[in-house]
Amino acid sequence: MSVENQTRTTDDHDEDVIIIEEKSKTNHWVAGVTLIIGAIAGGLIGSSVSDNKWSEAYAQLEVKTKQYQAELKQADVKSAELDVLIATEKEQALEEQKKVNAEDKAQAVAAEAKKRTSITKEVGALKSHNASLGMQVEEQDKQITQLTNQVDLQLTMLSRAKQLFQRQLQLKEEASALEVKVEVTTANEKQLAKECKVYLEGKSWDVKSDVCKRQEEAKNLITQYNDELQLLQMDIKEIDRISEDLGM
Repeated sequence: MSVENQTRTTDDHDEDVIIIEEKSKTNHWVAGVTLIIGAIAGGLIGSSVSDNKWSEAYAQLEVKTKQYQAELKQADVKSAELDVLIATEKEQALEEQKKVNAEDKAQAVAAEAKKRTSITKEVGALKSHNASLGMQVEEQDKQITQLTNQVDLQLTMLSRAKQLFQRQLQLKEEASALEVKVEVTTANEKQLAKECKVYLEGKSWDVKSDVCKRQEEAKNLITQYNDELQLLQMDIKEIDRISEDLGM
C-alpha cells in the first residue's frame, strides 16, 4: 500500500472518530437538556404549588418543553444525518480499501507473471546449453571411438609386424643355413665329380665304386636346397612388401 493510500485511510478514520465524538457530544447535550428540563419542572411545580401560581408556571414549563422538544427533534435529525454520513464515510473507506487491495493484487499478479517469464527464459537458456553440451559430448564420443579404433588398428598392425619380423628373421636364418648347406654340398659334389671321373677312367683303385652315385645324390641335394632357398627368399620379399604397405 502506498503512503498516499495510508494517509487517506488515516484521514478517513480520523473523520469517523470526529463524527462519532460529535454524535456522542450531541447525545450528552440532549441528556443534559432533559435533566435541566426536569430540574426546572420540579422547581417550578414546587414553587407554583407553594405560591399557588401553578398555572403560570405550567404555561412556562409547557413552552420550555416544546422548545426543548423541538431542539431534541433537531438533535435527532442531526444524529440521523451523522449516521448517514458515518455510513457513507465507512462505505467510501471500504471502497478505497477494496481499490487498494485490487491494485496490490494486480501488482502481485504482474510481478508473478514477470517472475515466471524470467524463469521460463532461464529454463530455455539451460535447455539450449544442455543441448549444446549434448552435441559436444556426442562429438567427443565419436572422436574417442575413432581414436580407439585407430589404437586398436595400430596395436593389430604392431602385433602383425612383430609376427612378420619374427617370421622374416626365422626365414633368413633358414635361408642362411640353406646357403651354407648349398655351399658345402656344392664343394662336396665337385670333389665327388673328380673322383667319379677318375673311377670311370680306371686310373685309381682307391676310389670307391659308389662315388658316382654319391655325386648324383649331392647334385640332387643342391637342387633341393636351391629350391627351398628360392621359396624362402620369395617369402622374405613378400614380408618386405607387406611391411612397406603397412608403413613399417
